Amino acid sequence: MKINRTALRTIEILEYISKSKDGCTLLELSTKMDIPKSSAFDIVKTLLFKKMIVEDYSSGKMRYRMGIHSFVIGSSCIDQFDLVEVSHTYLKTLAQHCQGTTFLGIMDDNMVTYIYKYESEHSMITTANLGTRKSVHCTALGKALLAYMKDEKKLNQILQSIDFEPRTEYTITGLKKYLIELEKTKIRGYAIDNREDTMYQICVAAPVFNHNKKVIAAISCVHCYSPQFQIDEIGQEVKKVALHISNELGYREN
Repeated sequence: MKINRTALRTIEILEYISKSKDGCTLLELSTKMDIPKSSAFDIVKTLLFKKMIVEDYSSGKMRYRMGIHSFVIGSSCIDQFDLVEVSHTYLKTLAQHCQGTTFLGIMDDNMVTYIYKYESEHSMITTANLGTRKSVHCTALGKALLAYMKDEKKLNQILQSIDFEPRTEYTITGLKKYLIELEKTKIRGYAIDNREDTMYQICVAAPVFNHNKKVIAAISCVHCYSPQFQIDEIGQEVKKVALHISNELGYREN
């Protein structure tokens, strides 16, 4: 089978940019992917024209990030997944009941990727949208996914990749404390992000299992932080909804 080299490079560039947390420069693309800078430039300009990627100057240096058109194309596939199809009605109901914003997230390349979002009419503006990728150490979704991961080799590989960057003064910044939090998550049945990602948000999340009892996703509910926020009450509700979704996917408790 004959492979078109330019088409292959274009796909590889999109894959590389999609996995880059802070975007990447043209020089980085050229160097890391061993592509002549002129060739990389031509491909990048074409992707920009089609809005597959965008230019980002927020760091003071021009970097490339994934664009909205890439998401539109990808989301047309996401909607076909049983996971989203099964989850979306439950998450809409949960958001309305808790008057918050609900999310569905999966693990992708050691990061949490948000694949569904529903905002109730009383919800706050959140820091995540569809396609957003965040670290597992400061998110309730990340903790829920890792706490129930049975593949110890994969779990250790992910844990070793975490840089434990402090997002706020409440962020867990060490492996020992993080492992303790994962154990607490398993005992509770839900994970907590109490102002660890941003100072004004509190979030609870619970795991979703498939018919093989493997954790494949997590759902969460986000609220504006308040000292009166009933963490356990919301946590139990999120846990119950996650179990309903798991059961729809064939999961059965012992």
